[in-house]
Parts: sequence; structure tokens; C-alpha cells
Amino acid sequence: MLRLSILTSLLFFNTLLFAQDIKKINTGKFTGPFTLPLSSSTSRDDIGKPSWDILFQSLPNEEIEHLFHTEELKKIKMAQKLKSISSGTSSNKTAGAAPTIGVNFKGNELKSWTPTDNSIAVSNGGQIVSCVNYGIEYYDTTGGAFIVSQTWNAFVNDTTLKSGKFDPRVLYDKLHDRFILVLLHGFSSTKSKILTFFSKTNNPLDGWYLYQLPGNPYNDTTWTDFPTIGVNNDELFINGNRFGDAPTYNWKETYIYQIGLTEGYAGLPLNYGLWNGIFTPDSLDGITLYPAANGLGDSMNEKMYFVQLMPDSGSHVYLYEINGLQSSATKTLTASQFAIPHYEVCANAFQKDPFTGFVDSLSTGSAWTQNAFYLNNTVHFTFDADIASGWCGVHYGRIYLDSNKAVVTSYGEAGTDFCYPAVASLGYDSLDASVAIAYVRSDTSTTLTPETGVISLDHNMTWSTKQTVKSGDTSVNILYPPTYAIQPERWGDYTGICRKYVGGVPQVWMAGAYGANTPPRLNSFGTWIAQIVTAESQPVTTKDIEKETISTSLFPNPATDMFTLEFENDKAGNILIELIDASGKRIRTLFEDYLTESKNRIAFNKLILPSGTYFVLVNRDGKRISTNKLSVK
Repeated sequence: MLRLSILTSLLFFNTLLFAQDIKKINTGKFTGPFTLPLSSSTSRDDIGKPSWDILFQSLPNEEIEHLFHTEELKKIKMAQKLKSISSGTSSNKTAGAAPTIGVNFKGNELKSWTPTDNSIAVSNGGQIVSCVNYGIEYYDTTGGAFIVSQTWNAFVNDTTLKSGKFDPRVLYDKLHDRFILVLLHGFSSTKSKILTFFSKTNNPLDGWYLYQLPGNPYNDTTWTDFPTIGVNNDELFINGNRFGDAPTYNWKETYIYQIGLTEGYAGLPLNYGLWNGIFTPDSLDGITLYPAANGLGDSMNEKMYFVQLMPDSGSHVYLYEINGLQSSATKTLTASQFAIPHYEVCANAFQKDPFTGFVDSLSTGSAWTQNAFYLNNTVHFTFDADIASGWCGVHYGRIYLDSNKAVVTSYGEAGTDFCYPAVASLGYDSLDASVAIAYVRSDTSTTLTPETGVISLDHNMTWSTKQTVKSGDTSVNILYPPTYAIQPERWGDYTGICRKYVGGVPQVWMAGAYGANTPPRLNSFGTWIAQIVTAESQPVTTKDIEKETISTSLFPNPATDMFTLEFENDKAGNILIELIDASGKRIRTLFEDYLTESKNRIAFNKLILPSGTYFVLVNRDGKRISTNKLSVK
């Protein structure tokens, strides 16, 4: 009887994976549950009715985002940037397949307000909902056909809500085939509300149920800004940041609404609870906790993850986890931290008027989390931060929950600024970790005014080349002196992106801001909406693997050094043993030869194989006879 013993070394290089000083604590205080009645509802009949288009925005005479040490760092970075302008440009090496830009068209205009605050959602049925601070528009994915446009006053259709409406966030709930939209109202503790809308059907034109959640839920002198939203099977989660009233607008704290979906979709009184008192394991304030919902819209039961980065600088990414329904007596909120390469906020961006040569600046905001999603025990996230000498670059990270490790990689070019990156899954299935990242870009070139683009990473975190989706038509000059004393121009604060969950080849839809004339206002922002399709070929997957026909054992699993596979070959034949990663990419052929009926053992060491999930496949005469999942720590 033949016995087989092979030692194979697998050599990988990954300098971005950090040894962890992971800490995990319980945090937050829950209050509730509470009940909130339905405020009002809209219907298809409301579309097109005459309405007062009253558009109000408050612009303080100086920046209010003095978050932590953000402004001090940005000034230092600007000095570094000015010194580096004369140097040549350099970019990260790229080797991945660039995504394909499919259907694309002009979207929302910004005829009032600034910035755009883009948000987009696409249903399985092909309806697009695109939002900016000016209003909401509906399109069709089959050809980008425009359907209807409404300002926020016309959409809300409630004359009692008289304050400014801003920071829209929209998502599509695949499991319930509905849309959810969140819109902020009011800039003070007495007027602040979180207007929360649930679509009545899978067609947003059929109307919405509106609930007015308090934007000052603790009845003090604070109001809510910078919302983020996400859903699991049963609940909606809204994170908001609380700021003090004018004139200081000082930072107070972050908090989370946990809201039942069933009642919202039915227009019944809403059940909800609140979390506050949220801190990191190293006792820093929680701020901008981005919900990481399932990246393919699939089941996520009684759980939600949130990702936090500090707005100024840091060397950790923080992961929060809510376990349990808001009605559960045993629900918990925990916080963990993972070491990542040190990051710092970048300087504000440059733009040059192509006609006058005048150089102006664009706000790059903070270094906090811009976007996140969860898939296959991995949390994906994006942020913008300094790549060198104050220039902004796209930073993309993964938190591997199986191994409690985090990895971050970045893309950027000296002499240009990439900002407000938004990420979505571009993989074929849950085992494929490929992503697309939408961004906005600007620099001092006379041929480049504020534009929007996309870049992708494959399963192995290889960057593609950048793709310009829409070049700018003009520079942006909204906050011009002496009318507005505030500088720089607002930009962002978000780029919109979402996965289209059905449709064959993986695709996402993005909505990004670019410099455009939007009569009667010139030198403003427009929105460009685009379908982004993967250029990667479909990998070998394990979804359709046949039922195992032989007895196998893989041990220890997980392990940190040696693995051993024992299997009994019950029929003579040509045996092929392969190691593949979670996307189906072949990593190594471990054995290939003819075997008689035999009991066999193959051993191999992981060496520096990156942590994650792998599969050991055994084939006989071209037919799969065994699959073993392998976890590498």
C-alpha cells in the first residue's frame, strides 16, 4: 500500500498585513425600545404637483469641522503639498484588469446647496434612485431613461418641515425588495430631525412612508449631522454625529438608531432603540460608525458591523458589532481595534480655472470611514488620507474576522488628489473579494477640472488602472468672495456607489460629482451616473462541487504552521490535489500522479500564506471527489 508524504512551502509576500494588538470591549448604553407613529405618506399622485421650492442652506463664516486635530494637520499638509508641486508624479504600480464602464449618463444637478453629498441605490427590477442635497431623481438601468425629478420640499410634501433638508442617504433592501431613504432636517437642537422614508412597494414612484425620528434624541443642545445607514434581515441602523448649537458647533458624540423594518414597510408605528456612550477600546470617542451590511444584499441575521477611523490620524481601525434585535434583553454592542499602517488626514485639494488660471482649493474633509460592507467573514472599508506630501489618495482595507487581522493598501499620485472613495462588491459570489471604488479627483492641471472616476481591486488586492468616468466641464466656484467668506469650496462629502444584486456579470452603479454648469448657477457640480462592470473572468468556484465520494480529514484546522490531509483513495486513477483561495484562484498544485487504491497523507506548511479561507481540492480522472475548507491564521 502506497503512503505519500510531501512537504510543500508556499511563498507569499504581503507587507500590508499587520501583527495585531487586538482589543475587544463592551461599549455603549442602550435606551428603549420606543414607539414612533407614522408622520405622513406620499403617493404616485403627489409627483408633479406644484410646490414651493424653498432651498435653504446655512454657511458659517468659517469651517465648523474642527474635529480633533483635523484642521491643524491639514494646514501642515498644505505646506508640504506646496513644496512638492514642482516634483514629478508617481503612482502605485497596477496590474489588475480595469473595470468596464457601461451605461452612463448625466444625473442630478446641484442648482442650490453645496456640496453634492451623492447617494445612489438600484433595485433588482432596475429602478435607480439618485440623491444629492438639491433633491431626488429616478432613472431606469436599461438605458438610463430619466423618469422624474423632485426637490426635497416637493418629495417630503410636508409644509410643517420648514428647515433645510440635507445629507440624503438611500439604499435598496434586497431581502424585502424595498428602498429606504434618510434625510436630515434642521441645523439646531430645536429643529433637528432624521426624516426616514420606507418605500411602499419595490417601485419608489408608488410613494413612501415618512417617520420623523428626533435629531436631538437626548433633549439637549445638539443636532445631528453626517448620517450613515445599513440594514440586516430585520432592522435598519442609522449612525449620526451630534454637534452643539451655533456659534461653536462643537463636537459632542456619535450614536446609533436601531429600528424595526417590518413596521416601517407597512406604515405602522415604528419600534426603535438608541445606543450612545460609544468608545473605542483605547478610550477614544466613537465617530462616524459606518454600517457594514452584506455586500451582496444577502442574509445577515440579528447582527450589524460598523467601521470607524479617526478624522485626523491614527494607527488603528475600529470595528463595532451589535448582536441581537433591539427588542432582545441580551443584545450587546462591542468594540474591537486592529492595527493598520499609520494614516493622517491630507491637505485640501487644488483646482485650476482653465480660463483664468486661478487656483482655488476644494475641501477634502476628514480621514474617517467613507464606506464599508461585509462579505464572507471579511469587512471591507475605504477612506481618503495622505499618500505623500499632503496629497490625498484612496485607501482600501479589509478586516479578516477569522484571523482577527486587518490589511490596508492605497492608491494615489503625487500632484493629484483622489477623495471621497466609496466601495462596493464586484465579485462573482461571496467567495470573490473583488471590489470597485468610485472617487472624485482634481489637481492644478489646466486640463483637469473636478472629475469622477473608478478603480478596482481583484480578490488578491491588486489595483487596476484608474478609469475616468466623467471629466469636469468647468472649475467649481460656488463659495466665491466676498459673498462667502468660507474657504475652501465644499466637495464630496460622499460619493455614491451600490451593488446591483442581479444581472449576470457582477456590476455596480456609481454617482459621482464633477465640475459642471447648472443654470442658472454656473461653476457648480453635476452628477454622473454610471454602470461599472467587472473585467475579471469568472473564477473557479466551489459552489457546484459534487458531493464528496471519499473519506478525508484535514487537520489541524485552523492552524498556524503545518496542515495534513489524509484521504482514502477507493479506486485507482490519476489524482490531482490543488490549493485554491476563496475566489477560486489556483494557488499551488500540491500533488499530481497516478494512485492505486490506497490510504494517503499529504502535509504542507503555510509559511507566510496570508490569513484567510482556502480550499484543498482532490480530483480523480478530472472529477472532483473531495473538497476541504482550510482556515489560515
